[in-house]
This record gives sequence, C-alpha cells and structure tokens, in this order.
Amino acid sequence: MSRLLRRFMKPDPRECEEVRSLFSDYADEELSPEERSRVEEHVGFCPRCRRALSNFRHTLGRLGRLAETSPPGVPAPEEVGERIRRAWRGRV
Repeated sequence: MSRLLRRFMKPDPRECEEVRSLFSDYADEELSPEERSRVEEHVGFCPRCRRALSNFRHTLGRLGRLAETSPPGVPAPEEVGERIRRAWRGRV
C-alpha cells in the first residue's frame, strides 16, 4: 500500500525544504521528538530527501574519519564539519 501511495503522491517542495533545514539538528540529535518524527516520516516517504540525508550523513562521517591534524592553512575536520552544518542551516 505504501509503495502505491508513493507512486501517486508527490512530496511538497516546501515540505522538502523545511525538512532539509532540520538535517543538521537531526544528525546532532537536537530536535524535539515531534520534529524528529516529522523528519523521519518525510524521509521515509520522499526519495530525494532520503538521498539528501544519506549524503549529508556520509559527508559528516567522512569528515569524522579525517586525520586529527591538518596541514598548515587547511581547516581542521571539526571546523569543516561545522561550516557544512552552518551552510545547511542557512539554506532556508
């Protein structure tokens, strides 16, 4: 049944934008239970947002595996991760 609904119902682009603005807080576990549920429900329905969240998590995971020290002039992985989070939050 859910597969059938997904085929005929299209996600609302405004909802996608709102949910994607929550990805950083979702990844940091800083959302209320209601907001967290909203993200999970939407991502379960919307393949584009599911892919975007997967890419976001993958990027953060890769940043976490970078070496602790960076060459001179290159931002530390934590700084890069924070820049990415700020950019996601600033998109909306």
